[in-house]
Amino acid sequence: MDFEKMHNEVLRAFNESCALAARQSYAGRGFRPPADAFFEEDTREIVVRFELPGMALDDIELLVDRRELVVRGVREFPTREGRVYQQVEMDYGSFERRVRLLVDVEPEVSTATYEAGVLEVRLTLSEREGARKIDIQTGGGEA
Repeated sequence: MDFEKMHNEVLRAFNESCALAARQSYAGRGFRPPADAFFEEDTREIVVRFELPGMALDDIELLVDRRELVVRGVREFPTREGRVYQQVEMDYGSFERRVRLLVDVEPEVSTATYEAGVLEVRLTLSEREGARKIDIQTGGGEA
C-alpha cells in the first residue's frame, strides 16, 4: 500500500466516524452557564449575571420569586448537513440555574437585559422588614 492510499484511507475512516458521531444526539456534560451575584450599595439592588453565549433571547426563560431567581433554557447543538466535527468542547443542552437570594426582592420592579451573550438581572430589595404581625380574628360563631 503506498503512502497516499494509506493517507486517504485514514481520512475516510476519520470522516466516517465523525459523521456518525454528529448524527447521534449530543450527549455531553450539559450546559451550565456560569453566574455572578453581587449587591450594589448605591442602587440597593442585587445583580445576577449569567454567561449565555450564542443563545437567542427566545431560548431563555427567567423567573423570579421573593427569594429565588431561576434562569432556564436550551442551548442547541448546531447541526448542519455536510458538517463533520473533529472535536466538540463547548457544552450544549437544556439547563436550569437557581440562585437563592438571602433577602426578599420585589419581582414586579426588577429588570433584566441581554447583551453580548450576558444576561443581567437587577433585583430590587423588598421594603418589607422581617416578620409581619397578623391580627387574629375570632371564629365569629357562638360558644
